[in-house]
Formats: sequence, structure tokens, C-alpha cells
Amino acid sequence: MVISLVITVILILVASLGGLLFGASYILDQSLSDPDVLVHPSLSGNDIVVTIYEGRRLSELMQLSLEIEGYAPVVKDVPSGAKEIVYSSVAVQITGTRNVGVRGIFTDGSVKLLKVLVLKFT
Repeated sequence: MVISLVITVILILVASLGGLLFGASYILDQSLSDPDVLVHPSLSGNDIVVTIYEGRRLSELMQLSLEIEGYAPVVKDVPSGAKEIVYSSVAVQITGTRNVGVRGIFTDGSVKLLKVLVLKFT
């Protein structure tokens, strides 16, 4: 009886360790894979400039939606090969620290959150 209990505990530990290693490997692979589209929003006066860098779905990107906490989203078309999208005068009346998100809208109709960061508006 004791031997079967010890074997069962060992099997459970081995299975748990295997699951942990598989899960860690999966998370690492996902974090190192190419992002759909790599973007970075920045504040420039009253404008917000979203710089587009690279990504595996860059050729499928149709529109970017800029979402500022507490305000309605602003959607702009992304011309083919564009490296910057300028949202003119969107920060005119915004003050304080706000979460800013950028969502990508792709040719297949999917919408994906590409970046969220905190910007300080003055």
C-alpha cells in the first residue's frame, strides 16, 4: 500500500513538472514570436503620432484605432507602406495621465489590440 502511494505521488510530481515545462515553453515561444504589428504611439504637441515598425501581418493592416481613456476612439486608414499615422489635434483638451491604446483593424475584419501605454498630457 505504501509503495503504491509513493509511486502515485512520484507520477503526479513527474506529470506536474512536465506540464510546467510545457507551459513555460509555450509562453516563451509566444512572447518571442513576431507580433501582428509593432506600433508605438507618442505625444507631439496636440498630436499623437503612431509609428509603425514591423510585424507579420503588416501587409494586412487597413486601419488603426486610437483609444484615449475617457474619449471616443479615432480611426484612421493606413496607406500601404505608411510608417507613421498622425492623429492631428486629438490631445487639445486632454489633461492628466491617461491610458492610450492602439488597435489594428485587418483585411479579414479582425481587430487586435496592438499597444497600450500611459501618456501624460499637459
